[in-house]
This record gives sequence, C-alpha cells and structure tokens, in this order.
Amino acid sequence: MRKGWTGLRGTLAMAAGLTATACGDSTGLDVIDDGLVLDMAIVAADAALEDVGTWGQSFGFRAGHSGGRTGGRGLPGGRHGTGEELSGTHSETFYDANGVEQEAYDELTTASIHYESEVSGDVARDNWSANIYRLRDMTVTGLEGEETHRTRNGTGEEDITRSRTVEEDGSVRSSHMVGSFTYTNVVVPAPGSETRYPISGTITRTMSATIVNGPNGDETRAAVITITFDGDETANIVVNGEEMEIDLTTREGRFPLRRRGGNRGG
Repeated sequence: MRKGWTGLRGTLAMAAGLTATACGDSTGLDVIDDGLVLDMAIVAADAALEDVGTWGQSFGFRAGHSGGRTGGRGLPGGRHGTGEELSGTHSETFYDANGVEQEAYDELTTASIHYESEVSGDVARDNWSANIYRLRDMTVTGLEGEETHRTRNGTGEEDITRSRTVEEDGSVRSSHMVGSFTYTNVVVPAPGSETRYPISGTITRTMSATIVNGPNGDETRAAVITITFDGDETANIVVNGEEMEIDLTTREGRFPLRRRGGNRGG
C-alpha cells in the first residue's frame, strides 16, 4: 500500500565513513572558464554527494521507529546528507518479484522499492551557497533474497534559488538555476558492504542558470552534465564536454570538484 507523504525536519550530516579528511580547492579549475557553468557543476556535485550518502541507508533515507522496513518518518537526505538543515517528505512502496504490492518490507521477498522524495533548504560549500529544492522519483531493484548490490533508476527536478558565489576579488555572482536529472543503472553495494561507493552507472543533468540585471546585464547559460561512477572514491563529471572529478569523500561545506587525477587537499 502506498504510504502517505510524511512531513519531517532534521539536520543532515555526512556519515563518518564518508567524511574523510578531504577538502576541495576551487582554484586551478580553469578547465571551465565560465563562472555560471562552474556554479552548475558545483550544484551537480553537491547533489551527487547527497545521493551517495543516502544510498548507504536502507532505502535512501533514515527511517524512524519503524527501522526503515515499513516506510513512515525519515530524513530525506539521510544521516549522510548535505550537513545542512533541510525539510522534506518521502513515500515508498514495496513490491515482490512478481510486481505485487506488499504491505511492508520483507528482507527475503521484497524485490523492488518505488520511492519519491522532496527536499529543500540552504546549502553552502566554501565560497558558494544557495537554497535548493529537489524532487526525486526512483525505483530500486535487486533486493530479493541475500542481496549484494542494488540498482537505482529514476528521474528528478530541481530549482536552485539565491545561488551566490564570492570570487577571489570580492565580487559576487548571484543566479537562479533550474534542472532535471536522470539516474541510469546506478549499481550501489548493499548497506553494510565493505565497498561504499557506487560501482557503475550514471547521473545525467540538464541545467540552465540565469543572472538578471548583473554587471553584464541579463545572462543565461546551459549545461549538460554527466556523472559516472566506477567504484572508487571519485566520480567522473563531464560538463559541456569538459572533464573533472568529484571527490566523494568531501566533507560537508567544502568544495567537491578537482581536476582529473588531482590530489585531495587537507
């Protein structure tokens, strides 16, 4: 039975296992010379870190008294989320191998989960900050029996307001962004596995960013962003054809992008 949307509010924090002593450095990323496009890359990387953190949970969020087996109250970003105070809702539906809806999750017979989540709030990473609003609609398969991996497919939308970047010279760039995204065959180790990061799959984003009445008048940029996972602590990100990496161990509030093959900061 479809569980009703459940209101909640909580503080989302990166889990200890995903908060290694990495810190990013926005300097030197001259592979992208357009500030608005770089801002969209930061948004995509921030969302990927939120995803990877929550995927270590039972169903992609931390459940309440039910222990995550029958839906109900939970944190949409999970305790591995962005580290900011976010508000949101989620609902989930369980199915057996024949596609028959189940009243509750069963460790052996539940084969897939369909869940929807909504999350909003303020986030900040070094010299960038914004208010985010994201909707996700996802199906998780591969749960039946003694599972080792789960596969995620789905779609989502986002609206990023009050995006604000402070440049090294003290100038400020403010913009509004909108986007849609698709998860394609993202294979994630089952919770509790030694391997913590997605071993394959992609997240593809189409985004646009707009500045109104800026120093150069009205400006609009578009970006197509593809993130690819391969099982280690970095993910490849291609932004309008330019390649970088996302450091999946980035601490909350720190810059998540680096040049390919670059060293993590302290």
